[in-house]
Amino acid sequence: MPKFELPTFDLSTFDLAELPPEVARPLYAGVGATDIVVGYVRDAVADVQKRFADLDLEPKSLRDALSRDAQARRESIEKRVAGLQAEAAGLPATVNAVYADLAKRGEVLVGRIRTQEATRATATAARTTTAKAKTTKTQATKSAKSTKSSTRKTTSTAKKSSAAPKRSAKATGTAAKKTASSAARATTDATAKVGD
Repeated sequence: MPKFELPTFDLSTFDLAELPPEVARPLYAGVGATDIVVGYVRDAVADVQKRFADLDLEPKSLRDALSRDAQARRESIEKRVAGLQAEAAGLPATVNAVYADLAKRGEVLVGRIRTQEATRATATAARTTTAKAKTTKTQATKSAKSTKSSTRKTTSTAKKSSAAPKRSAKATGTAAKKTASSAARATTDATAKVGD
């Protein structure tokens, strides 16, 4: 049966800047759009939290406040819809400019995330884990061949030959845990940058 090897993909060497502009630009635009949406959501959550903090929770006053708030929101939405309809007429002219702005914003955000310390530490940890995994595979393969060829040897010799792969596998597991922890820190740091 033929062996199946998974393709390797090293994020530490992947750079969107190396992609052709027609490929990278949509990716950057997507990142930029996400950045804007996260900023809006953060603002909306803060607004809702402030409103609830200031709200009187008596049933009648709560009902009155909600009724006033609903009416104000309805008027606001109606005004916004009318404004959007007016903007829609001029939309084709502004799409390219907005798209370019989103792409630039995404490119800047990706650059900030790639250069943060936690991302660099994760890339280093991933390389270490990969190297340890290769070592473990090599030692396990050698041990298996050694065990097959020495079936007449004593049990203690077999145990000795299997100790190195066990130690290597444990070191690989530890390195993988450190990589995962570093990746979690990098993700947390990157999340804090999104929506700024």
